[in-house]
Amino acid sequence: MDVSGPKPRIHVFGFMDETGLLHSAKTDRIFGLGLLVSQNTRELHRAIINLKNRRGYHREFKFSDITDQNLAVYKELIDVFFGCTNNRFHCLVVDKETYQITKNEKSHTAYNKLAAALIAGSIDYKRSRASEYITVLADDVSTSKDDKFEKIIREAIKKKQRRNALFGIARLESHAVSEIQMTDVLLGLVAYSFKIRLGAAKGSGAKLRLLKHLQRKLGTLELSHQQSIKLARGEVFQVIENNKK
Repeated sequence: MDVSGPKPRIHVFGFMDETGLLHSAKTDRIFGLGLLVSQNTRELHRAIINLKNRRGYHREFKFSDITDQNLAVYKELIDVFFGCTNNRFHCLVVDKETYQITKNEKSHTAYNKLAAALIAGSIDYKRSRASEYITVLADDVSTSKDDKFEKIIREAIKKKQRRNALFGIARLESHAVSEIQMTDVLLGLVAYSFKIRLGAAKGSGAKLRLLKHLQRKLGTLELSHQQSIKLARGEVFQVIENNKK
C-alpha cells in the first residue's frame, strides 16, 4: 500500500496567556507562558459557557480571583478541561533567578522567542498521521511600537516546522475569550506550584485546594517540575522548564 504523499491536515486553535513579568526580577520570581490547544473549540467553548450559565457566574475566570467562595466553580472549570476530548495544555515556566535577558536584548524580543518555542513545540505533539495547523489567540499585552510579535513567531515556527504551520495569530482581550481565561487558571496553578517549591509562596487556602484538585485529575503529586501527562480521553498536560539562556 502506497502511503506516500502529504499528510492530512488538522486545524486547531491555541489560546495563550502569561503570568508574571519577564523583564523584572524584583517582582514574581516565576514567569510562565501557557497554551491551551483544542481540536474541538466549539465543544470546549459551549462547556465553559454552560458552566457560567448554570452557576450564574458571569465574571472573568482568573487565577488571582480564586477564593473560598468561588472555589467550587473553579473546580468545575478544571473538570471542563478534562470533560471535553482532545484538549492539550502546554506551558513554559521560567525561573527568573537563572534565566537572564542579555544586555542588548529587549524584553519583548525574549518574550517572542519563548512564545514561538512554546507554540512550535505544541504543534503535532506526538502525532504522526496528520499535520497540524494552528491559529493562536493570545491575551493582549502592552508592548512597544517596534514589537514584531506576529512576524517573529510566524517565522520561528516556519523554521522549526519547515512549513507554515501557524495559520494566524492575534491578540485579544481575555475577558472576551473564555478559553484564554481557562489558560490563565491552568497556568496560574502550575506557576503557583513552582512558587511553593521555591519558597516564594506559602501554599494555603483556596488556591492550594484547587491545585490539589488539578493534581488529582492528572494523577500526579506535584506540577512543579518538567513533565508530560497523557490521559485516556486524549488530554495532554505538559510542563516545560526553561531556566537557562
